[in-house]
Amino acid sequence: MSAAPEPDRRGAFTVEPFTEESRLIWERREHVVFGVSPGNSYFQVPRMAELFGWLRGESDRIDVVIPDSALVHTYLALGYEERRAERTARAAINVLRNRVGRAWEEAGGPRPGDGLNLMSELEDGEVYRARLAECERALREDEVLWGTSAEMSREVLALKGYRGTASDEQVERAMRYLLAELPFFLASSEIFDVPTSVNFYHRKLPLAEVVFSGASLLRASPRQAYATIRPAG
Repeated sequence: MSAAPEPDRRGAFTVEPFTEESRLIWERREHVVFGVSPGNSYFQVPRMAELFGWLRGESDRIDVVIPDSALVHTYLALGYEERRAERTARAAINVLRNRVGRAWEEAGGPRPGDGLNLMSELEDGEVYRARLAECERALREDEVLWGTSAEMSREVLALKGYRGTASDEQVERAMRYLLAELPFFLASSEIFDVPTSVNFYHRKLPLAEVVFSGASLLRASPRQAYATIRPAG
């Protein structure tokens, strides 16, 4: 893989495309996917409002994805009984969705074409289901993908308060959360039916980097980019 492009510093935020191909897609400014995480202190209303305001001037279309249907796997991995896991996940998602809504309104509100999406509203789509199946197959066959997913899942469980060493069963259950998000890194351009798309996060994501570095069996669409976007300060 070639050296990473130089960061793009524009006002309040710095964009770090992971590859040259991702940089070229970012330069088109056609679509961004903003994935938000429940329980993460980064996603506070003032910070998201600033980001939304900046993105309005930088991209033709913004889609936010809230992982409602994926979050329950994390609580099941922590040992919650199913009904309690569902209630806890629903409460956390409601808090996050309200924060995103307030932040977007503070930034001027969604434009025509922008979207605030629950993952449960997208997961029945043909492209999403096809790419999810591809991810599930790759996870069984790709040791690098499996190891990276497992390590990230252990970190998530630890951040959620789990003490001790998680069992293989717990880790595999927690990995379902990451698995549910992967199709958006592979093909958000197709999922949202746009020419090109940038899926970004505020810090580096090892799983996305494995995919975009070519170290995995998985391959992102040529219309797909991945970048880190974080406050310039």
